[in-house]
Amino acid sequence: MYKIILYKDNQDSDITDLVSDLSWSESLDTVGVSLSFSVPDMQEKYIPRLLITAGDIIQICNDEGELIRAVVVNVSRNFPKRTVKACDFGFYLNKNDTVIQFKDKSVSDCLKVLFSKVGITVGSICDMPANVKGVYIKNVNEIIKELIKIQQDNDGKKYYYELRADKIFVFQLTEEPINYIFKPAVNVGSFDVTDKDAHGRGKYSHSIEDMKNSIIAEVNSKTSGEMPDKQFIARDEESIAKYGLLAENYSINSDEADNIQELANNRLKEKNTLKRELSMDFIGHDSARPGRVMHIVDDYLGIDENYRIQSVSHKIDGNIHTMSCTLENL
Repeated sequence: MYKIILYKDNQDSDITDLVSDLSWSESLDTVGVSLSFSVPDMQEKYIPRLLITAGDIIQICNDEGELIRAVVVNVSRNFPKRTVKACDFGFYLNKNDTVIQFKDKSVSDCLKVLFSKVGITVGSICDMPANVKGVYIKNVNEIIKELIKIQQDNDGKKYYYELRADKIFVFQLTEEPINYIFKPAVNVGSFDVTDKDAHGRGKYSHSIEDMKNSIIAEVNSKTSGEMPDKQFIARDEESIAKYGLLAENYSINSDEADNIQELANNRLKEKNTLKRELSMDFIGHDSARPGRVMHIVDDYLGIDENYRIQSVSHKIDGNIHTMSCTLENL
């Protein structure tokens, strides 16, 4: 059971019974949850009129506690309803630019300094020891992405960050699926919503359009018109024989020149994959968030493997929770 709380003028109100068309979505590409809903907006004696405005805070809770905390960013009125759009506090990461300098700090420490500067409370940050030095003059969210990419390039692992209520968490993505258990009622047995008899018919595609099977890593020369100071090529001959040569130039900073071979191999591992994408509808589950892994079985599509959630859209309609997921192979 979901509860929707409105925080306005230092007062909180339970508006659950007045909310309709509740939905929320998030994606690996654009950090942060975006949610929307409608409430009545009419002057009727027995219908409360909620004067929700931009800047108010919305809290969505489930049986386990707070699920989403969001700030109202847009309100539109179209009789007889008021439609509200809200975003979690990732909104402030996307909407703020800053100037910041890092001098020989780890990625983890850089993130702590950055979050403190923009007023975001840290829940936890995993160990990210790669060294950072440089000046960043850009959007806060873009700085976060660049810092995480430095760590990913160094160790070949994948990392992500997300808001949970009012705190930010940075963590390494796992490749292990979690259980998405749903229990419809006390007298009905529980089941996993990803079970092949529970999910909808999926749409599947695979592509080599973004594949790279040869990485030409290079440290650029400081002299214009000269060949790179250092170069290393990582190739997958078996992939090249099958799909043809798909090469990428990969620029390495001079202070990372000693690690050029490792960086090139990590880049090849990341890019040398057949991209397989799956779109599928499920019974809704609050644990389904971008970066999480699902084990999908579909006899028609010939699938029996793990997929990572790239984006997910949740919808509540008449107390029925459904979700649509876009997933990619690991």
